[in-house]
Formats: sequence, C-alpha cells, structure tokens
Amino acid sequence: MVRLPVELVRPKAVEAVPDGPGWHHSIKLDGWRVALAVTEQGVRIHSRSKRELTPQFPELIAAAEQLDVGTVIDGEVVVWSEQHQRFDFEALQKRGLARRPRPGAPAAILVAFDLPAAPYDDLHAAPLRTRWTRLRDVVEQAGPEIQLVLSTDDAAQARTWMREMRPQGVEGIVSKRWDAPYRPGDRRAAWRKVRSADTLDAELVGITGPEHRPWAAVVDLPDGRRAVTSPRLGSVAASQLGGAVAGHLGEVVADAELDAHWRPLLEPLTVEVRVRTGRVPLVRYVRLRRPDL
Repeated sequence: MVRLPVELVRPKAVEAVPDGPGWHHSIKLDGWRVALAVTEQGVRIHSRSKRELTPQFPELIAAAEQLDVGTVIDGEVVVWSEQHQRFDFEALQKRGLARRPRPGAPAAILVAFDLPAAPYDDLHAAPLRTRWTRLRDVVEQAGPEIQLVLSTDDAAQARTWMREMRPQGVEGIVSKRWDAPYRPGDRRAAWRKVRSADTLDAELVGITGPEHRPWAAVVDLPDGRRAVTSPRLGSVAASQLGGAVAGHLGEVVADAELDAHWRPLLEPLTVEVRVRTGRVPLVRYVRLRRPDL
C-alpha cells in the first residue's frame, strides 16, 4: 500500500563530487522534485514539500497509468525549451502554479532517479543497486514522458557533465552510495549534492558588521546583481577585509532589497567570489584582489 504523501530523501550539500569506488553520480536538473505514486485511486504527484501537483501534469499521469499499483518514483519534473535549448524553469513554474495546463503549454518530463517502492515491495531498505535495476525496468514500461536520469560511476565524467552541460540547465551532480538504503530524514544516509560554481571577480561596495571585523561583503556581480556573501567570514578573511576597508566606509544603509544593514565603501575594491548556481545563487567570499594579501 502506498502511503501519501511520500517522504523523499534530501541531499546534503557538499563542495566536491566524491571520488573512489562505490559511488553513483547523476545530473541535477533545474526542476521540481516530486514523488509520483501509482495508487488504487490512480496516479498521484506530490512535491517534496507535500504539495499536490497531480492536476498540473496530465501527461505524466498518462505516462504512468500503465505502471502497476504500488510503484513510487522519486524524480525531477522539468520542461525543455526547444527555442533556448535548455531546461526552462520559468515555463515549469507557470505549469505548476496553474490549476491545469493551458492549451499549447510546453510538455513536462519526469526525470526518474530512484524507486522507493515497487508493486508489493517496499524498497526503502534495499540498496541503491537493487532499486536502480528495478527503476530501469519501470521506466521502460512507462510512457516517453518518464525518462531515466543521466548517470555514471565515473566521478571525472560527472564533473565534466556538470561543467559542460551547465548551459542546458544542469545545476550540478547528486552522488549516492550503491549500497545505501532509501532513508528519508537520516543524515547519515543522505545523498551528496554538488552545485556548479564559478569563481569570478566582483566589485566590493560595502560590508556588514563591525568595521574592523566584517561579517560579510556586499558585492556587485558582473551580471548587475548585488549580493551579500555567505556564510559569515572566517577570522582571517574578516581581519584582512577589515584592514582594507577601515576608515573608508560611509554611514549604515538599511537595504530592504538585500534584507540587510550595511556600510558602503567610499571607493569600491575588487574581490574574488565563488558563485554557486541555482535559482537563489550563493555568493561566497574568497579573497580581496590585492597584491599584499
């Protein structure tokens, strides 16, 4: 029996794709994480936050109707844009926020990457190796709107995909141990998620926190966005940045857009930041671009 809504495993964010044997790596797409469940009452789709999405994606319902009752697929709903040759999250949002798709709306695809349950078989305790084999069989039985995620056991190949497929909407890589069970809420069994990131030069326009030991940098990125770096600066970085900006700051500004109080720098400096991609990009401070630091 399928119990709804289905609890999904949440990946743990890490900085690098894990190396070594025993890992299975798959691409992370720019979409909506969902559970698709085939029940006695029909096919149901819920988001990771347990929101009902069934009416919004009738093409996925049709693709799953030929699957047996008891099947539960963990995957990502995406929309592909032929015009831009990439996954289109904005188009997906329009589909997901409407009560039902409008005529001519782009088709959705469910990219499947795990199988918590199969007919008459709870697979939570089974290793990924078993679940993956069963998932491949399920996808073969489903309609073309349900596809198997692109994956590899080669960490170098995964890193290449993360770099080269980024323009198409690949956000990063999710890595799982082949011998790991499916355990929602268990941090020890969490999947590892690495997001794509760029290291680039930005304009330092201010700081938050004390003048001599700033908490964060306020930067203008090359694409015109202004951001507050995160997480809080370490002691060495804070000391170096504080030494560079002390005595060159204006009065505190209450910035509603940034949701922060910060002090502007009278003359901007150049800093190196690391920008991790996603709908809410994370901007991490790296260092001040000065030859003496």
